Amino acid sequence: MTTDVRPGPLGPEPQAPQRTRHRRILRVGSSSWVVRPRMLVTMAAAVAITLLLFLLSVGISDYPMSPVDVARVLLGGGTRIENVVVFDVSLPRALVSLLVGFGFGMAGALTQLIARNPLATPDILGITAGASAAAVAAIAFSTSWGAWLAGLGVPAAALIGGFATAIVMYVLAWPGRSANIGIDPFRLVIIGVGVTWMLQALTSYMLTRAQIADAARAQTWLVGSVSQATWSDVWPATIAVGVGVVAVIWLSRAIGILGLGSEVARGLGINAGRVTTILLIVAVLVAALCVSAAGPIAFVALLAPQIALRLTGSSLPTPLASGVIGAILVLGGDLLCRTVLPGGLPVGIVTAAIGGPCLIYLMIAMSRKATV
Repeated sequence: MTTDVRPGPLGPEPQAPQRTRHRRILRVGSSSWVVRPRMLVTMAAAVAITLLLFLLSVGISDYPMSPVDVARVLLGGGTRIENVVVFDVSLPRALVSLLVGFGFGMAGALTQLIARNPLATPDILGITAGASAAAVAAIAFSTSWGAWLAGLGVPAAALIGGFATAIVMYVLAWPGRSANIGIDPFRLVIIGVGVTWMLQALTSYMLTRAQIADAARAQTWLVGSVSQATWSDVWPATIAVGVGVVAVIWLSRAIGILGLGSEVARGLGINAGRVTTILLIVAVLVAALCVSAAGPIAFVALLAPQIALRLTGSSLPTPLASGVIGAILVLGGDLLCRTVLPGGLPVGIVTAAIGGPCLIYLMIAMSRKATV
């Protein structure tokens, strides 16, 4: 096994070419891996913070426990009442926060890679809006025309809505005969924004026609909340994260090459159209299942990839790193709702309050970059 040091590609600031970062090439026999020390350190710190927030989230209840006590209970050393509090009350909420945050962060990184645009997230492209519209129909009209969706369950309804929206969006953005060059990013974003507004209008119309109790339940869910999470909500998010992680690892080489551009990818033997389609399907699946578990928690898919990109020094959003940052955002936001902010406040309000100014900042930064 040998290790050598070579200068890596430029960081996310192309205007300063004199600044370079180093990477290590780890060789074992005929195989080699690129090891980036900054990314490893950042990921280790992020995972440690995620674990601490997770233990704190489990420990906050009517029977409060310290992170050490929570770890002891999870490892099988708790009393009867501690086991009931942790496994039946607190653990589902903490797991949904962790998994949904990871899923939204990873889905946001994938859509930003596909569109090569930091504003291209499942929220903007209409994926979460489609999932939300179908889920609201299942929740608010379970006794009338939406009974067939309610019969399938909210996770299945959200999945159907997300995939139906993605199919419409993909067909409208299809490049025609030049399928091997992938989807036009600008066209994808513009179509996604239009689809999002139409679906939000449809959702608002359904809420005005629903019964008051059903509309109130759907409205709370639409904001994005993990306060009512149960074990039935854990499994859709677990499936989403599992499928997403496997797909990202399987397509890691193609994802890295696709980030260099469609023409470069085609020159290196990567079918950009096929890879883009697979990544879009994965992003839709992950986002729709996460929406079904906790609602469309705003701006996590936008913020997590951009924060991860700047912390790791990567030139492109990294799906796994973005997932960890997304988990931190949702776990931290939920902790704020339960400890500092007024009781009963959904976590989606916290992420929206943080994400709004960040969206303005990204738009200003993109505008300045475009004028340089």
